[in-house]
Amino acid sequence: MKLIRLRNWALGLIFAAFILMYIGVFIHAILPVMFVIGLIMIAVSSGIYFRLGTISMQIPQVECPHCGKTTKVLGRQDGCAYCRNPIALDENGELILPAE
Repeated sequence: MKLIRLRNWALGLIFAAFILMYIGVFIHAILPVMFVIGLIMIAVSSGIYFRLGTISMQIPQVECPHCGKTTKVLGRQDGCAYCRNPIALDENGELILPAE
């Protein structure tokens, strides 16, 4: 779930950059500044996507005890990407089942 939030931030940065550059087209006095800021925002977003891709390859995959789908857990506690229920891992990377 943390990965999804970070990817949403990166996508939001791209949309904000396009909107900022589009506004710059209509206000010619600040056009160069808007384009430079927009390009920096897109570069930061690309860096976020690149870093998340490298992190995503190393994240352990576990089967969610609630919905049964395979999901990735970032850190010791995260949420399922499908059902949003919390999932916890112990120090060894083993799934901790919730007490019922």
